[in-house]
Amino acid sequence: MTTHSTNVLLVDDSPTVRNIVKIYLMNLKVSTVEADDATRALQILRLVPVSLVIADINMPGMDGITFVREVRASAMPQVRSVPILLLTAEKNADLRQKGTEAGANAFIQKPVSHHELTETVRQFLSKA
Repeated sequence: MTTHSTNVLLVDDSPTVRNIVKIYLMNLKVSTVEADDATRALQILRLVPVSLVIADINMPGMDGITFVREVRASAMPQVRSVPILLLTAEKNADLRQKGTEAGANAFIQKPVSHHELTETVRQFLSKA
């Protein structure tokens, strides 16, 4: 039996949002790794095996879409292929289009719904 834990990387500049997402994910028995910005998240991805990334679109410095592009351009295959869910408060279809083109796998509308988040995360983790 493997003791490979499932790590979910949470990338959001708001500690409150990270805490809410962490609480929502508790029943999925995953470990969470946190980054308060995209640059830090990219460093974590190089060092820690991650099964899924949940990232905010609107962050200071590097935004979520640029972050997705950076991940998809990674030289490391396990980083390049990690599923990424983007959190957004925007209802903007253009933004989703950009996110999809950058390589995001799904979008979660903020305020985050417990049901929507856990169902979406479950889908991606079952594929892993």
